[in-house]
Amino acid sequence: MRIKTQIIATLLSAAALIGVVGAIAIFSQMSLTKSDALAEAISAGRQLAEAIAFKAADAPRPVFERPAALREFVTSQHSRSKRDLVVVDRGKIILADIPGEERNVGTVFEHDRGNEVGRTLDDGEPRGFVEDSADVSEAINLVVVPVEGAPGEIVGAVLYEYTPLLQAAQDRTNAMLWLVGLSTVAAMLVAALSAFLLLSRLGSGLAYLNRGIEALARGDAGARIGLVSRDEFGQLAQGFDSMASELESSRLQLIDQKAYIEDIVRTVAEGIAVIDGEGRVVSVNPAAADLAGRHASRIEGQEWRSILDMRSASGDKLAPGTSPVELTLATGRRHQGEVRLVRPDGSQLPVIASCNPLNRADGGIVLTLSDISELRSAERAVNDRAHELAVLNRELKQTSEATNRLVKLGELLQACVTFQEAFSVVGSAMPDFFGGLSGSVHLTSASRNLVEEMAHWGEIRSSVGQFAPEDCWALRRGQEHAAGPGMLTPRCNHISENGGRGYLCVPLAAQGETLGIVHLCEPNAADRPDWVSQRQQVLRGVVDTLALALANLRLRETLRQQSIRDPNTGLYNRRYLEETSSRELRRLERSGQPMAVIMLDVDHFKQFNDTFGHEAGDLVLKQVASTLLDHARESDVVSRYGGEEFAVMMPGTSLVDAAERAEALRKAVKQLHLAHRGRTLGTITASFGVSAFPELGSSWAEIVNAADRSLYQAKADGRDRVVAGLRKTDPDWDIPAPGRSAAEG
Repeated sequence: MRIKTQIIATLLSAAALIGVVGAIAIFSQMSLTKSDALAEAISAGRQLAEAIAFKAADAPRPVFERPAALREFVTSQHSRSKRDLVVVDRGKIILADIPGEERNVGTVFEHDRGNEVGRTLDDGEPRGFVEDSADVSEAINLVVVPVEGAPGEIVGAVLYEYTPLLQAAQDRTNAMLWLVGLSTVAAMLVAALSAFLLLSRLGSGLAYLNRGIEALARGDAGARIGLVSRDEFGQLAQGFDSMASELESSRLQLIDQKAYIEDIVRTVAEGIAVIDGEGRVVSVNPAAADLAGRHASRIEGQEWRSILDMRSASGDKLAPGTSPVELTLATGRRHQGEVRLVRPDGSQLPVIASCNPLNRADGGIVLTLSDISELRSAERAVNDRAHELAVLNRELKQTSEATNRLVKLGELLQACVTFQEAFSVVGSAMPDFFGGLSGSVHLTSASRNLVEEMAHWGEIRSSVGQFAPEDCWALRRGQEHAAGPGMLTPRCNHISENGGRGYLCVPLAAQGETLGIVHLCEPNAADRPDWVSQRQQVLRGVVDTLALALANLRLRETLRQQSIRDPNTGLYNRRYLEETSSRELRRLERSGQPMAVIMLDVDHFKQFNDTFGHEAGDLVLKQVASTLLDHARESDVVSRYGGEEFAVMMPGTSLVDAAERAEALRKAVKQLHLAHRGRTLGTITASFGVSAFPELGSSWAEIVNAADRSLYQAKADGRDRVVAGLRKTDPDWDIPAPGRSAAEG
């Protein structure tokens, strides 16, 4: 549709809209007029109904119930308002009417065609209606309003004429209708005149614009409209002239940009080739010619397959129709993929081939080739580095796991209280550290003349159980010693076979002392020349942990022995005897077995010590201790109780047997013949006291006290004798006990 036609249609539509709005306003006003007149009549009717139902103070009943007063009231109201007024009861019977209509009193009111009076008497809602009567020439508009006796009780109704009110409202409405109609006509005339003037100016302005646009469409970049006016067409003409100037400037810039883009295409690193819809190469840039390995003059105009041999990323030939060029030519959509470009010399160059369709009628594509050879080299380097990192990560993980195992091993070894427990832990833990290898741990004896196997793991026993320290090169040199196929180092003499296996001995050194060796055997050493270096770090950690734990264990054992042994005689001390005896006594009490205690004291030891010296006295104590050990059982506990006094605890021995053993010990001591520095020390004698559980006491203190009393009795009886079983009931129990000093021994 042309612009003029659109403008005319728009103006006509506006005029029609104005007329519709005016008509709607007229009809709305008419409806509002009737509504206002009816509302005013209902208000007046309510006032009349309230007056009829009102009961004055000087009247016994309301007007409604007094017929004469009611007719007088209706006559009075009609004379003032000149309007029809009818009062009916609950059955629509007329009770009062205006003068001249008195004949209707007593009849039923039937001039409401829609029974508006009856409906109001039923629901109490006021209604308006037109009186339907043949007695009147013109229609009379009435409103019916209910009359209430008691609250909520309808006793009748008032019919009140409101035709004058409605007529007055209609007169006002008619005057307004004339005003709205004239305004509407004037508006339509103004719209028509405006349309004419607008169309005239629009036609002139459009003519100027059409001439300029047609000139510009013919390619006349210098075309100008030149219209000078202050209206919108003048602004459009100025805008058109500015646009034509910018277009001419843009055309010149496009020429420069085209040359610039051509320079970019020639110098860009990516290869760019234009291929038409039939698959012929239209043009290529120098980079594309270099990637293809041909001169540009031998590429342009050729079919692309004859100069661009594309293979898959792995170097295999592509299936027909699967290359990016073929897919884009066939589908008209962009395709990209990694291919290998086979050059005339046979080399393959990895490239990313991106094909974008041209938006032209004859089709065609732009092929971009990106050299990714350096990227692939970098990826290979990254992959190699990633592999190295993975190997390092695995090694780190293995090291971490080995460290955790070492910590666990150290904790277990530190918790061991005996060498037997420690080597039991070593035998079970070593396979976790040296999987596939057999081995053993050897410990040097206290005399340093023997190395003995303490723990073993694996299926192969490659070393003898005991050997001299000089039989191991690791102990000789104080450092690890490896031997096996391809090694010039000699084998240790403690190796039990001379096959093709590999061996390694590592000294266990801690706190400046060599404790032994860790010995490992690799049965497949010929196939694994680096078996030692692979485990070097773990081996060092295991050896250090084990050596430190064994040194600490030996130190604890030494301290323990020092705490429970007498340093002069090597016997247990009194503290150990009391701790052990209490435990043994509880055990024997549960099993119902006896236990005997022998207390002995060397006779005249102070006099002997003063005569021959302290060294001779120590010699006597050692020989007596040795004699006691020679006559003791494995279960007996022999201790130096204090000074020259000794005690022997004998579990499972009765009082009679203990007395016999005490007598044998007395004779053995007396048979000692000692000499010191060339001097004979004379005869050594000792006094013995024997007690037993349960005969002489139920606690350790009672048993020892009984043995002491027996010992004191032996001293009192002349020494060199055995007294057994002295009880509190015996006469000698209260004999004063001699002192335990050497002077009174």
